[in-house]
Amino acid sequence: MPHLTIELLLMMLLAFLIGCILGCLFRKMTGAGAEPAKAVAPAAAVATAATATAAAPKPHTPAPSAPRPAVPKPAEPMPAAQPVLTGKPVRPKGLAAARSGKADNLQMISGVGPKLEKTLHGLGFFHFDQIANWTRDEVEWVDDHLRFKGRIDREEWIPQCRLLADGDMDQFHKLYGTGGLRNKQGERESGARTRRAKKRK
Repeated sequence: MPHLTIELLLMMLLAFLIGCILGCLFRKMTGAGAEPAKAVAPAAAVATAATATAAAPKPHTPAPSAPRPAVPKPAEPMPAAQPVLTGKPVRPKGLAAARSGKADNLQMISGVGPKLEKTLHGLGFFHFDQIANWTRDEVEWVDDHLRFKGRIDREEWIPQCRLLADGDMDQFHKLYGTGGLRNKQGERESGARTRRAKKRK
């Protein structure tokens, strides 16, 4: 009798375990089948929402306004052309003849005598303003051509000619005396001599 009771209990326990296993398997199979249905539902909802959005009337957007024409800036005045110093001697532009047929008295320049005046005329220089406007490159060309060895700068031809071209004779006489002309005693009053005399005073 006890032997039969134990056997019955074992069979009931085995049946319970088998039932549990089968129940778990059944639940897994049923749950797996429900998953695709759940996954499809959001996709269907997205498709429905997209259709509703496409069908909804679009809000009115104003047409872009035409771009305003650019107002041109006023042109700035071009700067005055400046002489370009190349560092190489350049021959100054001379004249074929004196203006109005009358040349300036270049012998008024301290350091210029009759012979040098003719040489300057031969190069096309007849007037004070021509020499006053020589650039550094042009001074070097005349200096090299006539073999002055810096004489134009030493004797200050450019400053002298600027005063003579402007007609500022008072300032010219203060700085250079009578220039290259002879005084009443027949002597030349150089600018250097006049400046030395002023310094002594």
